[in-house]
Amino acid sequence: MVDSFYLDLAIKKAWDYQCQTLPNPAVGAVILDKFGAILSIQAHKVAGDPHAEVLALQESYYRLSGDSSIFNLFQSQEIHQFLLENAKDYFKDITLYVTLEPCIHRGKTPSCAELLKLLGIKKIIIGTQDCNKEAKGGANALKSCGVQVIKAWEEKELLRAYEDSKALLIPFSSLQSKGSFILFKYASRLDGSIDGGQISSKAAQSFMHNLRTRVDILLISGKSVRLDNPILDCRYATLKDKRPPCVTILTHLRDFPKKAPLFFVPKREVKILHKIEKFEGFVMCEGGAELFKTLIPQIDMVLFFLNPSMQSDFQLHMQLQANFRILYSQQIGDDLILWLQPFRD
Repeated sequence: MVDSFYLDLAIKKAWDYQCQTLPNPAVGAVILDKFGAILSIQAHKVAGDPHAEVLALQESYYRLSGDSSIFNLFQSQEIHQFLLENAKDYFKDITLYVTLEPCIHRGKTPSCAELLKLLGIKKIIIGTQDCNKEAKGGANALKSCGVQVIKAWEEKELLRAYEDSKALLIPFSSLQSKGSFILFKYASRLDGSIDGGQISSKAAQSFMHNLRTRVDILLISGKSVRLDNPILDCRYATLKDKRPPCVTILTHLRDFPKKAPLFFVPKREVKILHKIEKFEGFVMCEGGAELFKTLIPQIDMVLFFLNPSMQSDFQLHMQLQANFRILYSQQIGDDLILWLQPFRD
């Protein structure tokens, strides 16, 4: 089905920024012109910045009008106002595909549903409903204004796209429902080795450092600190905000040595725990099998980096028994990235 193809493009684009958008959801959008040609494929990138629909409209406006001045605007409110004043009838015949129903409330950014209504778009295909009580309702609001609205969860041919759109929301939904989202990051080579120096490519490191700028807590085991002597900063991040994450070390040692470089990073809080506590916010865990076994009941997703290399002489590899559901796979630099959801007993 044609609609599933374009929703899939939007879903793939959103995964490029997964977790980078927290505490907002990862959302992708695709816009077609009246002839069915793609005008834009965009995604929400960082919380507080324009939503996927607004970025897609911004690029589509340029392609339809040739007016590049709209790219001088970076704030949602500015782009909204510009489109309302200059778009004329450009969007009367467009079709919008979006993974999540457009927000109906005004928060840090204006309502996307209201903008789409005022621009008079013709048709919208939506991947899944919003679980946020304040933001949900955009689909029905647009339908009541005469917009043709197709909801993937009501269409047999789009049920796969609906499930894939819901999978995108796992981090956001976890924060909404229980106040925390726990992501376990793990990297290895093809042979399973995890020792012998740097594993991931520079591009993968940059991706991870971008995520570090968004976390509330970076959780690591005391064993990893003692063996790796890490700094756990964000020096390879490409985002403007390169704040170092606050670090929590989980260890059995009552007198843990504070010699690792991570202790001397400015504007960082380092906390030492001797038992698991209830976490809040976005928690990213970096470690090996022992930390994974300790945290498995709380882990919401696993981010696995697989580097296409082998180590001739290695001693360390992950030793545990676990099963996962593959949510999404992508390549970043030389590495294969797997987003996984643990199966619960």
